[in-house]
Amino acid sequence: MFKMSFLFKATVFAILIALVLASLPTVSVVAAGNKPGLEKKWDQLVTNFNTQNTNHNGVHKWVDHWLKTHKKASVSEKAEIQKHLNICNSAILAAQAIVSQHAGFDANGKVVDRAQAIKSIKDLGYYLRQHAGSVKNLKVHME
Repeated sequence: MFKMSFLFKATVFAILIALVLASLPTVSVVAAGNKPGLEKKWDQLVTNFNTQNTNHNGVHKWVDHWLKTHKKASVSEKAEIQKHLNICNSAILAAQAIVSQHAGFDANGKVVDRAQAIKSIKDLGYYLRQHAGSVKNLKVHME
């Protein structure tokens, strides 16, 4: 077993917090359909995205560290880790595209097109959950 640094523990803790935040349900606010509810949910998801995006580089460092300390890991173990890292990468990139385009919202997060806003919220929530799930799967495979 290797000693875990404070930075490593803090990164893992931040990732777990992001997982919890990303798993919050999005359907209830979207179903209500009111603009303040949509704007609040968008703001929450963008905040979650910013947290996950900030911690994303830590995931790469975490995987790199595991690969260096587990040089005798089987090819299938390494492939499984790489698969989840690829999912993690694609999910955060998709989420980043949604936040950058902010379809249905203006630059300040105000609803300008309700239908597009609902779609953006659903899509962003999906990719944030996918990213959080892949980080969780990485943790499981690297224990």
